[in-house]
Amino acid sequence: MKFKGKSFIAIVLTPEQPFADWFGEIDRIISRSPGFFIDRPIILDVRGQRIAIEDLETVLAGLAERSVRVMGIDGVAGTRLKPGMPPSFSGGRLTSDVEVPDAQAAAAPADKDEKQGASNVASSAEPKDAAEKKAANGTQSAKSDRENEPKALVVSEPVRSGQRIMHPEGDVTVIGAVSSGAEVIAGGSIHIYGALRGRALAGVAGDDDARIYCTKLDAELVSINGLYKVADDFDETVMNEPAHIRCEKEALIFEKLG
Repeated sequence: MKFKGKSFIAIVLTPEQPFADWFGEIDRIISRSPGFFIDRPIILDVRGQRIAIEDLETVLAGLAERSVRVMGIDGVAGTRLKPGMPPSFSGGRLTSDVEVPDAQAAAAPADKDEKQGASNVASSAEPKDAAEKKAANGTQSAKSDRENEPKALVVSEPVRSGQRIMHPEGDVTVIGAVSSGAEVIAGGSIHIYGALRGRALAGVAGDDDARIYCTKLDAELVSINGLYKVADDFDETVMNEPAHIRCEKEALIFEKLG
């Protein structure tokens, strides 16, 4: 039998003292985009904070009041958490199918030595064939690497309000506008050949070099690798203009195109 692994894109929130100011930022996002946290996996990251359980209760209660449901807490041992709190959570690595070892797999190491010995004899007797096989394997490996490279997603129509385009494996290109209330999520960069009025989240797979391009910036929120800004924080010189957004020294840089 196989155990299936499945990965999801989660929003990671890192509470900061004073909590009143931090909740003010959360409220600003909700007021600008009321559905931003709805039906989203939310992880609370408190690593390195040595947060008291009482303070953690305050944070969880404040998020619950705002209908932000936390699915896990990263940075607190499960033994410290009180009943009813979300479970301790860590890792965040990509997952894949996990196969349970069977008897045949356990016997494989014993057979491996015998096969390796036979392979060495064949290699000594036929060096030319071995070299040809090695070259062929190298070609296949290079081909496999190319096939495994992240592929770009092209959306050839506007993204309408309420729609969500999610492609965590690579870049996303939208040929058209992204309406208010719509969302584009990409593991790489985002290219919008039209007005960006909704939300654009690039580099969600941990790519600091991801960028956001659009022919007209009027977005509700933009984000690169977890760093975000809402419309109220945008540089006025790029509003309603062709824009390029990048990440530099833990900050989002807005630049006017053309």
